[in-house]
Amino acid sequence: MTFPFSSPNLGHMKYPIPQNTTTEESLIGLGALRPDEQALPRLVIRGESTTDTPYIDLESQTNQIAFVDYLSFSFKDHNPNKDRFPLRDIILELFNIPLESCQHLKGGRLGYEHCISFGGFGSLSYGGESQRNTIYVQISGQGCKQISDWLGVYTWGVSNDVKITRLDVAHDDTNGTELSIARAIQWYEEGLFCTDGRPPKRHLHSDFDDGDGKTFEIGKRGNSKFTRIYEKGKQLGYPASPWVRAEVEFLAKDQHIAWEAILNPVHFLTGAYPAFAHLSETQSRFDRINREANLSLEKAIEWGRTSCGNLINALCLLHNEDYQKVITLLRRNEIPKSLTHYFKCLPSVEG
Repeated sequence: MTFPFSSPNLGHMKYPIPQNTTTEESLIGLGALRPDEQALPRLVIRGESTTDTPYIDLESQTNQIAFVDYLSFSFKDHNPNKDRFPLRDIILELFNIPLESCQHLKGGRLGYEHCISFGGFGSLSYGGESQRNTIYVQISGQGCKQISDWLGVYTWGVSNDVKITRLDVAHDDTNGTELSIARAIQWYEEGLFCTDGRPPKRHLHSDFDDGDGKTFEIGKRGNSKFTRIYEKGKQLGYPASPWVRAEVEFLAKDQHIAWEAILNPVHFLTGAYPAFAHLSETQSRFDRINREANLSLEKAIEWGRTSCGNLINALCLLHNEDYQKVITLLRRNEIPKSLTHYFKCLPSVEG
């Protein structure tokens, strides 16, 4: 059942769409280029924190070197209401999703109580106490082509503290002159997909030259970075097509996916592997999240509570809650080896 909504009233938007002062020109699958972008100060992002005025690589966008092919994000709704279409104005106006494609599905998805399908453009899920009033939006490759103002999406995302959970960045070689399955395999053999000292897993899906197209995968699906290089033209039904696509899927599993990536996707594509370094001089990477360190600290605290909690409580009772005296009695001038990474600023400390 489609939503019988009229055109949105932008004057009463809960989450305002950033208004640009100049006319925007659209590039299919890349986002908007504004006539005044040449005047923006150059700011090269290499995984740093978000800035107010982002640098936009006009050359890479004009030449369509790379583009966003999938985007999903999580939004915190501080005023949840099940009887509405969350982020309606943003979805319809900023993401340019056609109203007629929006349908409320029976039952929820991904642990949410409700799901609104955008047809082939993506979906929006919301509702459910376990989801803590979050809204989860998925924009497919087809949906990304609908977006004409990527700078507006960037501004909205940063302004509303929206978290990107997945981002796919792609590069097309329509002539197959510099990118092919054979060349990708050669790059792998040369170590150009090795970024942490170990070669990632690889897998070749062969069509045995029947014209359906081959796919070369690097990494493991579900990890923070997964790559597909495949014969896109053949996949679309053209056996003689030389069109090859390289696509890197980034997940916010142990990294923070910066919003700058939707403005300059080629920088993060080239930063993913040395194999793509020829696409841009600027190479950017996402900040890593040290989940292992946090887990180590949590385990250490739990161990301490289990093994020493009763003793600490007894000493606090004996010494009239004099915590400083209790700590002085128990403290040793050492640090557990598993926690030494928290004290890199103290080189003299030994575990």
